[in-house]
Amino acid sequence: MTGLLSREEARSLLDRGGAVVDVRSLEEYELGHVPDSIHLPLHLVPHLAAERLPKDRPLLLCCASGARSQMAVLHLRRMGLDAHNLGPWHFHPDLS
Repeated sequence: MTGLLSREEARSLLDRGGAVVDVRSLEEYELGHVPDSIHLPLHLVPHLAAERLPKDRPLLLCCASGARSQMAVLHLRRMGLDAHNLGPWHFHPDLS
């Protein structure tokens, strides 16, 4: 899959055990986020992804606009992870 995930694609990945990963700042995350999402700010992805993110499940990355989540997707794919860009978290507030 390329680009932003559709609602149907996101639901399919979550049904397969996928995890939502929010790469916004702590301040943004605390203002609202997808329930049960993993918070890992973009600047920490290169340093902490290997220890904090599941390696055997699809990862659905979100942020405020889709730009930071796309950067995280590219990094995680280089690590061999199954990462997808969910885009703006507020487009999918009920996913979990």
